[in-house]
Amino acid sequence: MKTIKKYKYIISSTLALALASSTLVAEESSGFVGVGVGYGGSQLKAGSEKQNLSGISYEVIAGYKQFFTPSFGLRYYINFAYADASGKVKGTSEKIKGNVMDYGVNVDALYNFITGGNTDFGAFLGLGLGANSWGGRDFKDSKIDKTGLNLALNVGLRTEIAKAHGIEIAARVPFIATTLDESEPKVTASHTYNVGVRYIFSF
Repeated sequence: MKTIKKYKYIISSTLALALASSTLVAEESSGFVGVGVGYGGSQLKAGSEKQNLSGISYEVIAGYKQFFTPSFGLRYYINFAYADASGKVKGTSEKIKGNVMDYGVNVDALYNFITGGNTDFGAFLGLGLGANSWGGRDFKDSKIDKTGLNLALNVGLRTEIAKAHGIEIAARVPFIATTLDESEPKVTASHTYNVGVRYIFSF
């Protein structure tokens, strides 16, 4: 009987120690800042005519992440991204030169598949709400509205190393087009997607 109790004590103590250890080494709540570079697509639409644009994007983010368990948490942050939006006009040698700035507030759910040691690995899914502002050589017309509401889906994979350094593969998919001109034909601009890599520093 004493032997059984002894084994029970050893097992329960081991489990408690393992749980405590995993909690200690799991990703923690903290502030963070990040920078990113990627590639994105945009589209101009005038009536039934569509023109695809694309280019390199640059991004900065800053916010706070809050973990409720060793695996699950939320993060709240602001973002600012600048993306080239250029392309050749269909059937001609002319080029459209422009850019789009994407800025707003975001909330992402975080889930770590792997926690422990010096590395955590997981995924994120969330929403961003803000605005898109269009500019550049071919968006200078004072008669057009250059800024519109933006709602976007955030999704990607993330890792944190040594409690401070993170790498993310992130995708952002906006849902709302900006109306540039209400007159016929109606002209809209959409930032259709952006995929990139981020470096995150937690503090």
